[in-house]
Amino acid sequence: MSAYALNKMLREINQNPATRQGYFERPETIAERFVLSEEERGAFLTQDIGALYRLGVHGLILRPFTLLKQMPEADYLRAIRE
Repeated sequence: MSAYALNKMLREINQNPATRQGYFERPETIAERFVLSEEERGAFLTQDIGALYRLGVHGLILRPFTLLKQMPEADYLRAIRE
């Protein structure tokens, strides 16, 4: 598909408290609201940060998303460099 949908979804999770709560409770429901390929959906649901980055999620959207799950910076940097 397009990196646009992934970026839009993660940006909405980062910025919208209701969407963020939905993500914590049922991430698959949030993913269903966006047109994602199976690869994109899988990377999102498994929180494969490296794959999300390679699929085109911008770092300024991806890093705040990883902070929601309290991912240390070293782990984040390692994931996007692999």
